[in-house]
Amino acid sequence: MSVVSLKILRSLLMSFLLIYQSDSLSNEYAGSTACKTCHVTIYNDYIKSGHPYKLNAVKGAPPQYPLETSPGVPTPPQGYSWNDISYVIGGFGWKARFMDKQGYILIGPGTQYNLANAQHQKEAHWVAYDGNSHSTKPYSCGACHTTGWEKTGAKGPHQHGLKGIHGTWSEPGVTCEACHGPAAKHVTNPGIDVPVVENCRQCHSRGDVSKIDAGGGLIRHHEQYETLLASPHKALPCSACHNPHQSTRYNKGGYLGDDKTCKSCHGNVQVKLQSKEDMACHECHMPYVVKSAIKSEVKYQAGSISLGDLRTHIHRISTEPNWKMFTDDGKFVRKDSEGRAHLTVDHVCLSCHMEANKDWALKHSNRIH
Repeated sequence: MSVVSLKILRSLLMSFLLIYQSDSLSNEYAGSTACKTCHVTIYNDYIKSGHPYKLNAVKGAPPQYPLETSPGVPTPPQGYSWNDISYVIGGFGWKARFMDKQGYILIGPGTQYNLANAQHQKEAHWVAYDGNSHSTKPYSCGACHTTGWEKTGAKGPHQHGLKGIHGTWSEPGVTCEACHGPAAKHVTNPGIDVPVVENCRQCHSRGDVSKIDAGGGLIRHHEQYETLLASPHKALPCSACHNPHQSTRYNKGGYLGDDKTCKSCHGNVQVKLQSKEDMACHECHMPYVVKSAIKSEVKYQAGSISLGDLRTHIHRISTEPNWKMFTDDGKFVRKDSEGRAHLTVDHVCLSCHMEANKDWALKHSNRIH
């Protein structure tokens, strides 16, 4: 058999495998629009959250996001048109990255689009992603970006035959069945239940959950589960404070509010300082010490800290003068002998009280409650 014939045979085999896998997935997964038929209210909330937009198909035009949420991604990276892009990764809330027509992620200067951030007083802008190379990298992030992800590797099969995508999926984005499991049987027979046990940790964690990854003076994103485990609230499910079908971004109701969360358990804790009594609990106990896209440096008297664009779930604040929040190499959040993480007063207090110093914060922090 000639080399050409072998290549043709291999191509046909790969196509068959892809078709077979797609058929297999379609038999198991109903698709999120099928869920909408019965669960209209939940669907209308979920479709305005960030989950469905973790991966967005591009067909010659920028992806669309719900009204009153993300302003979107106006252009692809410089040197590309929308006809050169197959998918936009994200674009809801913080940042967007891009995949070329072969399914490879674009890397190098100007390949990540950071959305505008009022907290940091920064307009939308382009930054480098994954170094300064003009090369590309395979897409293998589908476990947390898609529904029904099947990891296949470089040999495939590949979604839509795009060799840069090292896997296949049922739907792009984190849709209903990404959390509730395949629902085709449930759709045809509602008496067959789908799982409703929350599994947020599947994506809101990174690597070893006993360690909280950090870098550049901030916690890395995707560490919500790890920080919760190291907090006083490690026994609580995420749904104790969040509506999983709604977004915490753009004020869409994803956070249930202090009255239904903090105050329902800590009703006897009072704010003694009149100037602070109207502040929400998370303003101090969940400071911005996590980075997804943007960070800035905040200078206070005799020092500085990094300010991120995501809140942490550590909650516990240390007033120990010598406690350091991060390990000496900066790669992890430091924990005590009981596995507990602690926020430090420089991150909690001095990002607002920039005219003060750490000694002042330590002296006055216990006056709050």
